Amino acid sequence: MSSSNNTYAGRFIGSLMTVGILVFAVYGIARWMGVDTGSLRDWFVGLLVLWWLIVVVTLPWDLYFKAKAVLGDAQRSRLEGLTVSEGDLRYVARWAQWSLALAIALHLVSAVGLSLLQVYGISRLGYLASGAALLLMGLRPAGRAYEYLLARLTSIGREVRFPRDDVLELRDRIDGMDHQLKDLIPRLDLQKTESWAATLETRLAAHAAEHERLRTVIEDLRRQNDDAHRQLSREAEAGAARMAEDGRVLNQVRELVRFFKEA
Repeated sequence: MSSSNNTYAGRFIGSLMTVGILVFAVYGIARWMGVDTGSLRDWFVGLLVLWWLIVVVTLPWDLYFKAKAVLGDAQRSRLEGLTVSEGDLRYVARWAQWSLALAIALHLVSAVGLSLLQVYGISRLGYLASGAALLLMGLRPAGRAYEYLLARLTSIGREVRFPRDDVLELRDRIDGMDHQLKDLIPRLDLQKTESWAATLETRLAAHAAEHERLRTVIEDLRRQNDDAHRQLSREAEAGAARMAEDGRVLNQVRELVRFFKEA
């Protein structure tokens, strides 16, 4: 809140300084071009008058229009079923009344005071500035009313395209999704060891480690099986070789027996 107020005050003061620089820049250029600009006092008084008119047209009217906008927002909030503090509404309503009275009074007092500048010969811009003060008293609200009319028509067009009931239903759905998301985010936070995501990650890591252990065991068993098959193959080859050798010995014995029988 304070930062926005500081920004508004900074913009306002900056605009006043910009106006002052522009006025004296025009004065300097006119003098350089040889144009009769009158006395420097008239320009200085004219700048003060211009600054005062900017203050009168800006500050009290901005306060009044801001208060009216807050009251309008509060009325729409009540129509939507939202709770609005009565004390705050009375406070804003009082400021709306006082700021309007202050704005009108400043315009009237400024018109009288500025006309006296020319009556007493202080500045030739007195009557012109007095008329400007009275004219701006009607122009500023008229301009703001035109802005309000445009904003109201835009709001009505938006409500025609997006009915209030649908918007409220959509807002309720979004609020529900927001609550669900707020409940889901802590469960998915890996930084919290008790969250569902952290627990799942721990389980997945344990399953991955178990899978790697089983893969190593299976690889060892496969290796042992291959070694056993190779051992059996070697033993079978050795047994076949022994049987072949025994067959040759048996043949030789048969031949020896037949030899003795024939002899």
